[in-house]
Amino acid sequence: MGKQKRKPMPRNKTLRKEPDWTEVWVGLFLVVYLLFFGFEGYSGISAAKTVTFYVLSGILLVLGVGYLVLDLRKGRLRPLTGTQIAALAFLVCTLASAAASPYGGRAWYDKSAHETALTVSLYMLLFLIVSRWGRPTEGMIRVLFWILAPFCLLCLLQVVGKLNPLSLYPGSLNYGDGYGVKYSGAYAGTIGNVDFLSAFLALVTPMLVLYAWGKPIRKAWPFWLLAAACLGVSVLIQVLCGLVGMALGGVISLAVLCPDRYRKWLLLGLGILAAAGLALLWAVDLPVGFLHELHEILHGRVEDSFGTGRFYIWRQMLERIPDRLLLGVGPDMARYSGLAPFIRYENGVEVARAAITDAHCYPLQILYCQGLPALLSWLALVGLSLRHWFKARANRTAAILGAGVSCFFCAMLFCPSSVIVMPFFWLALALLEAEAAREK
Repeated sequence: MGKQKRKPMPRNKTLRKEPDWTEVWVGLFLVVYLLFFGFEGYSGISAAKTVTFYVLSGILLVLGVGYLVLDLRKGRLRPLTGTQIAALAFLVCTLASAAASPYGGRAWYDKSAHETALTVSLYMLLFLIVSRWGRPTEGMIRVLFWILAPFCLLCLLQVVGKLNPLSLYPGSLNYGDGYGVKYSGAYAGTIGNVDFLSAFLALVTPMLVLYAWGKPIRKAWPFWLLAAACLGVSVLIQVLCGLVGMALGGVISLAVLCPDRYRKWLLLGLGILAAAGLALLWAVDLPVGFLHELHEILHGRVEDSFGTGRFYIWRQMLERIPDRLLLGVGPDMARYSGLAPFIRYENGVEVARAAITDAHCYPLQILYCQGLPALLSWLALVGLSLRHWFKARANRTAAILGAGVSCFFCAMLFCPSSVIVMPFFWLALALLEAEAAREK
């Protein structure tokens, strides 16, 4: 028997042209949720985004009930997919964690904690409805493009121009006054915290690149330009989680999307490069912050200050996890669980003190707050989605969404979680599941 010819990757015919109500809601979500920032600047952005997400979720709930009623009347109710069952399991584990939390009602809803049981329930609502009745369309791509253009322009004006458009910074302050100069932290765009911004850019940048890839340059150049702007903002804000996410997720995407006949050679080359890089880091102590820390780790010397204090946070949480392994402390209740604050010293003098409210590693955050069963169900959910991505990789739309989800997942290994950015992840994951199910 001769070799079977490999099917070429189809052009973007899988994107549906005609609009439907799910597409309308996704477009509304992208416009309103990304561009709306409240009326109090960065000081009130979390509360404003939370309320906006709750309102948009209420609209989506009405939409989902309508689709469910139509399916029941027509007798075409489909069984749940394995990924949707994993999502329901994650929801049940989260609700059980909230019910058993020592912090009572705070685990269900709290003004300071924005990813309590209520918010996680709405994440699952978003995933289940969009993955079941939605599908990515050309209209969604166009909406994403047209809102990312002003979004990136705003970020560049703030970061490069040191300007304060929309008066997001208080008084006469600007982006350059952050990082402890005149206020703690750093904020940019309509997302705010640069950690969240970095993770969001890790999600959308590879999607723009793959959407433009293979298109004639006369049609693709706006997407290449916008992808370059997103990457430029990621570099300028100097937050590693997003850049590391794009690097690791990019390698994974390259391995998944690579033609079968070249994959083993690609993996071999990547393995050789990784081994050479580790050998170099072990042998040479490079004068760059995180590279120096990797050198020390390879030699068995680990300090709490590594990873901008992340190792200190992770150590504290890992020590406490066995005490509440099954149910955790409650959704987003790390801030109330008595973790010692992170203190940074320079020359023996305290220069910074920060309360610990998040693990800065999403899987660890789930394990600490919601327990081991919740983590296993979440890993099953993401793992099944990525498996669907691998199986449907010849589908251009699935390839685009899977690359974005992969890069975001890698970024969230080092980034705090927030309602400001996580709905974009769940939306992309839901659309990936919907497209993979349609392809199947």
